[in-house]
Amino acid sequence: MKLCVTRITVIAASVAVAGLANRFAGLMVNVTSSEPTGLYLRVRGEPERDGMVALRLLMKHVVAVPGDVVTVTAQGTYVNGQLFPHSAIPTTAKGYQPFPFGAYTLQPGQYWLLGTGPYSWDSRYIGPVPIDLIESSVEPVWTTGNGYAPATRP
Repeated sequence: MKLCVTRITVIAASVAVAGLANRFAGLMVNVTSSEPTGLYLRVRGEPERDGMVALRLLMKHVVAVPGDVVTVTAQGTYVNGQLFPHSAIPTTAKGYQPFPFGAYTLQPGQYWLLGTGPYSWDSRYIGPVPIDLIESSVEPVWTTGNGYAPATRP
């Protein structure tokens, strides 16, 4: 019984600390599979290419910013002519319809966002994301890095 109470106390204290850190220090916890599990720090400023953003409880990588040319193909997403790694549309897209193939120049206030998983709900399926949907930029503090993005490499 004592061990059970101790575990509950530790879990409750961890949740309380995470909540306070989020509220006062700008830390956020990601436990979704769309980006590496870990702690992230909310930072001020406009989203930048190779940076990360929080999308009202989701996090994605910013791979293209206003003025960039994004080309969507079955092989993946090209940004200014360069294929972004791991961006191919899966052949079994679980009912997701990919954004129409073609070339798009991002307009002011538009960003192209990709997650690390092949089924991540991101710009491959929804197209450019308006700045209004971006809550804040984030920087990894501690993650279970998967080597996918520069900021999350171990």
